[in-house]
Amino acid sequence: MDPNALGWDGLAGLLAGEPRYRAEQVRRWLVRGVEDPAQMTDLPMALRQRLVDRMPAPPRILRHSTADDGLTHKVLLEGAAGGREVESVLMLYPSGGHRAHARATVCVSTQAGCAMGCPFCATGQAGFRGQLSLGEVVRQVTVMQRLLATGAITSTKPIPDHVTNVVFMGMGEPLANLDVTLAAVRWLCARDAGQRGRRSSAEARSGPDGSGGGFGLSARSVTVSTVGLVPGIRRLAELGLPVTLAVSLHAPTDELRDDLVPVNRT
Repeated sequence: MDPNALGWDGLAGLLAGEPRYRAEQVRRWLVRGVEDPAQMTDLPMALRQRLVDRMPAPPRILRHSTADDGLTHKVLLEGAAGGREVESVLMLYPSGGHRAHARATVCVSTQAGCAMGCPFCATGQAGFRGQLSLGEVVRQVTVMQRLLATGAITSTKPIPDHVTNVVFMGMGEPLANLDVTLAAVRWLCARDAGQRGRRSSAEARSGPDGSGGGFGLSARSVTVSTVGLVPGIRRLAELGLPVTLAVSLHAPTDELRDDLVPVNRT
């Protein structure tokens, strides 16, 4: 069972027999990046133990590397499927003054490897190793959120204590794992997590009624990138999700793009 992939119905099933607000409490912890039930301190001890027994151990951070300027962090996570690794990057954009104007952008992967075969791309040349699950995608965001909120990532410049933006520009083609990408976007933009605004991360992840059903980002803070899978672009447009769409051209002419981006030939 993947706790980060659970919607309200899934959490209700996990917490059968408990008051509804227990699901809201658990969801709020998951949004904050806390996946160990033993650390969910507002839950009764017996319930925490029950969740420990039913929920899997959170994935390990296998590697965390930092750029020399301290503003780019690459994290390699243990995947849900045997031996699979998931790569994610946090990019910090400090403000000149107050951290309220700074940004913390997570670049998420949607696949292990990539099947698009672009000759200039190391990920594509490594081949396709599988689709990531919803939990594996959103966990990339909650792990970075936890690192920011707990002070594990610091800077001499003003930086946010929470994730402000998400870009689907990591490993893989987001529109080739479209159902998971769309589900992740909906989770990231679920407004019943409370209006994030410019509050602290602890306040931002819970609404005035204590709810926490999603991450609470503005859709305009989310960018989905693609090499140009037309059916996926059309479906995204039909759904009317007001996210930003970025199309990776890589070439000034169609002829050159045919060579650099094989999907352009279809």
